Amino acid sequence: MRTARTTVADPVGFHLRAAGRIVKLTKLFQSEVTIRYQGRAANAKSIMGVASLAAEFGAEVEIECNGVDETEALARLVQLIGVELAHPEDVA
Repeated sequence: MRTARTTVADPVGFHLRAAGRIVKLTKLFQSEVTIRYQGRAANAKSIMGVASLAAEFGAEVEIECNGVDETEALARLVQLIGVELAHPEDVA
């Protein structure tokens, strides 16, 4: 199990679009992924779970990954939540 903290980069916070991007990424990994914010926890593979955290812009969240690809999953999620959510998703 690996954990890390990062700051929410999306100016709107964990709304449905941001939650969808998080779920889309986490489903690429076998590891179980949990996001924690203000004493609550959500399965990062559940769009409603992530959105229900309602983490705001600039809030610190904790990410926990547990499984065979936990190191890569954690690194990608820290990058997504802390950096990439500040920018619109590329649609190709």
